[in-house]
Amino acid sequence: MVYQKYEYDAFRVFTIQTDQFKNCHMEVIFQADASEGSLMETCFLSDMMSYTSKNFPTRRDFIIRLEELYNTYFYGVTTKVGNALLTNFVFDFLDPKFVSEENYLDDCMSFCFDTIMNPNITSKSFDFRSFQIVKNHLKADIEAYKENPTNYAVRNTLKALFPNSITSKSVLGTLEELEKITPESLVLAYQKMMKHSHCDIYLVGNLDMDQVAKMILRYFRNPVIKNHELSVYVKNPLLRSVKKVCEESSFVQSTLVVAYQMPLLMKKEEQATLSVFGEMLCGGSLNSKLYQSLRNEHSLCYRIQTIYQKFDGLFFVVVGLDHQNQGLAVKLIKKAIKEMADGTFSDSELEMAKKQLSFAISMSMDNQSSLVNNYFFHNLTSQSLFQDRKEEILNVTKNDIRSFAKKVHLAMVYELKEGIHEGD
Repeated sequence: MVYQKYEYDAFRVFTIQTDQFKNCHMEVIFQADASEGSLMETCFLSDMMSYTSKNFPTRRDFIIRLEELYNTYFYGVTTKVGNALLTNFVFDFLDPKFVSEENYLDDCMSFCFDTIMNPNITSKSFDFRSFQIVKNHLKADIEAYKENPTNYAVRNTLKALFPNSITSKSVLGTLEELEKITPESLVLAYQKMMKHSHCDIYLVGNLDMDQVAKMILRYFRNPVIKNHELSVYVKNPLLRSVKKVCEESSFVQSTLVVAYQMPLLMKKEEQATLSVFGEMLCGGSLNSKLYQSLRNEHSLCYRIQTIYQKFDGLFFVVVGLDHQNQGLAVKLIKKAIKEMADGTFSDSELEMAKKQLSFAISMSMDNQSSLVNNYFFHNLTSQSLFQDRKEEILNVTKNDIRSFAKKVHLAMVYELKEGIHEGD
């Protein structure tokens, strides 16, 4: 595996040359400050730009062209990570050595960057028919989001924790936000993205990367140079008292979210200790502390998981349970974390967690999207590359876990309470 970096005035290209895969994977990633502008509008924009384009103005035209390129895939994804708003245009195509057409690679690069540089805009407005179709898709996504109790409860927890912080904002906004977006406002959002967002391009495949980098420079005509600073970390205030919120719902079971803050993490804690702590507390193993305590010993819950937002300094324990068990569940979660702070866990528990994480990293190294994600955050935040991260995780000690557990701070207990149903 050979990693290279190509720096141009308006963007950077990072390549990972490997014969591990039969296809090639490219991501064009625009990075912006999440606190500026509308997250919902950016989400809408990425969907619009990957639905049609100026040269392929109907969805049928667009799909036919992808099929002509041997069923390539092109799609847009918008995510918020801490204070960073990321818009990824993902392009998967065959390794050219498996294709008889001599200009296949050229045609792929041309299609990808033409789609980004020439969206389906006429007279300062996106195509209205495509706009309505994408809008209906987003409307359905927003409505479906409320049907997932975990997602809904975590979002409500964030809103209750830090209502005025970017931490509480979601790229999939509200129906009210969606209705304010117009074909004309999306054009302004597109212009802003192209002028102000940093752009990095990542490519994984068995290609002549020097040749591809020159090809990208030829097709990606993005003349705007960006040199302003971007920071992914959000500095939320440390809450001095525990917030408690209970909201009614129509779900058949309650969802409990116990939110902890993680202030002032050192590099080792952020890179490795947090992962080992999380695996021991409630990872994929059936031997994790919370799985054993809440499910096996007390039969309190149907589901339990941990969710981390390390760039916001937060992690959540999310439990699906009956409302009557909420109080005991909170006590057991607090007890488990205190035990870890006191060092009340065995060496075998620690080693099992490290082995589980090491195996998960090995699996991620066989996935192109995971490779891009790892290199992207390595360049954005100095996150360790996979091989180094495996070593760092294996070096986590019992004292590291104890020290980390002492730092975490209970911030909120939120419950999305089960509804009353016929027969209850």
